[in-house]
Amino acid sequence: DIAYFASAGIEMIHSDNKLEDRFNADMFDKYFGDSQLALFPKTAQQVSTILAYCNEHHISVVTQGGNSGVAGGAIAHNGEVILSLRDMNKVREIDSVAGVIVAESGCVLEDLDNFVQEHGFIMPVDLGSRKRCMIGGNVSTSAGGLRYLRYGSMHANVLGLEVVLPDGRILDALFSLKKDASGYDIKQLFIGAEGTLGVVTAVSISLAPKPRSSQIAVLGLNEFSKIHRAFVLARQNLGEIVSAFEFWEKRCNEIVVEFEKYDSPLDRDHEFYVMIETRGSVVSHDAEKMDMFLECLQDEGIVDESRVFSESEAMAAVWLFRSQMASAHTKSGCMYVYDFSLPPKHQYDLLVATKQHMTSLGLYGNDDSPIKDITEFGHVGDQNLHLQVIAREFGGAVEAALEPWIYEWVGSHGGSVAAEHGLGAHKGKFLKYSKSPVVIQTMKDIKQMFDPRGIMNPGKHISCA
Repeated sequence: DIAYFASAGIEMIHSDNKLEDRFNADMFDKYFGDSQLALFPKTAQQVSTILAYCNEHHISVVTQGGNSGVAGGAIAHNGEVILSLRDMNKVREIDSVAGVIVAESGCVLEDLDNFVQEHGFIMPVDLGSRKRCMIGGNVSTSAGGLRYLRYGSMHANVLGLEVVLPDGRILDALFSLKKDASGYDIKQLFIGAEGTLGVVTAVSISLAPKPRSSQIAVLGLNEFSKIHRAFVLARQNLGEIVSAFEFWEKRCNEIVVEFEKYDSPLDRDHEFYVMIETRGSVVSHDAEKMDMFLECLQDEGIVDESRVFSESEAMAAVWLFRSQMASAHTKSGCMYVYDFSLPPKHQYDLLVATKQHMTSLGLYGNDDSPIKDITEFGHVGDQNLHLQVIAREFGGAVEAALEPWIYEWVGSHGGSVAAEHGLGAHKGKFLKYSKSPVVIQTMKDIKQMFDPRGIMNPGKHISCA
């Protein structure tokens, strides 16, 4: 196999044991693999050569981009060949009139954003892992991110894809038109498929105009219900300029201050924090809207403290505080991170129920309990919550108490077991709590049609449902 790939001019790294952790470990060091071979194609044709050979010889393949996922979806757990897209990192085209970019899958998100800003645009997706994640992975996991509220999903922004199918055929659906009703929208099948149906090699994506005005307000509140009221008022008073609406609770704030050594954005401690970002085109207009919004909050007694940031350096510091929340939690212990969508009325109930459940089992609540912390933060605007359970070690009684209980709870309260992190290596078996048997079987039928030999990212996603 190695000789064949070498003869095809494909760059590779090989080890007699296993490759180093940058290929065989996830970002939070929870999932580990044992791949001995990583291939680095530079073109879609080379990807085609690799997959055609692997399909013929029944060799399993795991596609990898920036390896910044947290669900183990890009880890080769059973010695699969890693197909890394890091060298497919060219911008093929940008249309500054239509606001469309065509880029290869190995382009790092932050690099793409910096590039399109020079042309008066921004990328519609923004993630805490922007320095590492790649656009192909963003598409393949249907990444949501920090500004989903304003700019929408990958399903809404991706215009076209180039995909190499498991048998090596190149599916050229790399359209750049914003309106196209000519048949089935094939690209949507690959968005969120996590490399189980083929390898996304290039993407055409709609860009958003670069804002001329931006500001951030951070609020301190004492009741969770007031977060929802603040969100309603933000939509009414700030309207179209709202680009993000984030929340976190007190313990999250303390963990970031303690482990990242960042200053809290507010002077006093609060039970809950909200961060609202606006992006518009006229500074005075947007500032006036923000003033009116804050007045409404004060009149209704919703906030205990508020602060507005309008200087770029200060806004960057607030975003850094928010985006490093997950990283800070990993430094505080062994983190189980859960990525759910829930209706507003149940969002805080999840945190309360989890604490009660773990306390009843004797796993949480004392200084020497196996669980150190249970926290919650997320994107209120798109109903996406991140629940963190910080244990002293992985596995054992903590994991047994959490799963499947937490997935059953979310499913029974009208939620989704995977909001934006994907199913990966672990969550497929819990899909039954938020998808019907017919939906799950239809997904399996699609997988079987595209990948009858099961070589693409085996044992993950829908394959373990």
